[in-house]
Amino acid sequence: MVFAAYVTARGHAPFDFRLYLPKSWCAGRERRELAAVPDEVEFATKTEQGTNMVTDAIGGGVPFAFLAGDEVYGRSSKLRATCEKHGKGYVFAVPVNFTVTLPSGRRMAVASLARLVPARCWETRSCGSGCKGHRDYEWAWIATCSPRHHVLIRRSLSDPSELAYFYCQAPAGQPVSLPTLIKVAGKRWPAEECHQQAEGQAGLDQHQVRLWHSFHRHTVLSMCALALLAVAAARPLPPAPSPQATRPVPGAAAQPAAWADTGILPASADQPPPADPGMVKVSVPEACRLLRLAATPMNTATRQAGYAWSRWRRKHQARARYHHYQARMRATPA
Repeated sequence: MVFAAYVTARGHAPFDFRLYLPKSWCAGRERRELAAVPDEVEFATKTEQGTNMVTDAIGGGVPFAFLAGDEVYGRSSKLRATCEKHGKGYVFAVPVNFTVTLPSGRRMAVASLARLVPARCWETRSCGSGCKGHRDYEWAWIATCSPRHHVLIRRSLSDPSELAYFYCQAPAGQPVSLPTLIKVAGKRWPAEECHQQAEGQAGLDQHQVRLWHSFHRHTVLSMCALALLAVAAARPLPPAPSPQATRPVPGAAAQPAAWADTGILPASADQPPPADPGMVKVSVPEACRLLRLAATPMNTATRQAGYAWSRWRRKHQARARYHHYQARMRATPA
C-alpha cells in the first residue's frame, strides 16, 4: 500500500492510500476475477501512485505547502515535476548516487558533496521532537545551479559517517530558510507514526479480506477512526474558568484534565528535576483510551479512577521526557 499522511503543527493523520498490485496480479485475469479487481485498474508503479495522490490532493484544493518522502519518491522526476508545476515545495530523501549540477556547472553525486562542506558550515539543529527528546543532527545546505533547488545533508552526531541526503525545492517566489527545510525533512517521522498508530489503534492491519472492495472499505474506516483520534488529541485547551466561579461545575470531576502539554523541559544538562514535572500532551493512543473510557458504561468512581490513571501516566511520561532531554543535552557537543 502506498500511503500518504497529512502533517500539521498540531497533529497528523492518514490522508490517502493506493493499493499496489504487482504486474503479475494485473496480468492474471483469473486472479483479478477472484479478488474482484475492477477492470479499469491497471498496473502503476509506487511513484506513479504517489504522483496521482498528490495530483488528486492539489485538484481537490487541499492546503499544503511542502511534500516530504523517502528515496523511492525522491528518485521520481515526474513527482518532482508535478510539485513544481503546481507551486509546491518538496524535501525528498535521495540515494547516494543522485546527481546534481553545482553553480559552477559541475555535476556531482550527492555522496561526494559532504567532503566539500567546511567544518564551520555544519549546523546542529533539531528536525523535531521525538519520544526521547529533540532529534538533533548536524546539517549542511548546498546550493545548486538552480536558485530554487538545494541539497540538504544530515549527519549523525554520534556517528559522523552516518549521512543522509535530501533534494529540496522551494516554490517560486517564496523565500525558504534552512530551518524550514529541516522542519519539512523531519515530517517524515510523523508520517511513519501515522502508519504505526493506524495499525496499533485503528486495526489497519487486522483485515481478513481477500476482495478489492472489502480491503478498501476496511482501510477507509480504519483511517477515519485514526483521524478522529488525531483530531481529539489535537483539540485546543478548554476556556479558562471565570475568577468568580467558586463552585465546582456539576459533572466536572468526571471529565479528564486538559489535554495540552504542560510538561517542563530542562534548561540545562545539570538542572535538577522539578517536584512536579507537569503532564505531556495527550497522544493518539491516550485519546483512544480516554474516549473508550468515556463511552463505556460504568459508575462515576470507576470512571474517575480511569481519568486519574491517565493523569498519572502522562505525568510519568513528562518526568521520563525531562530526563531523556537532559541525557541528550549531555551527549550533544557544546
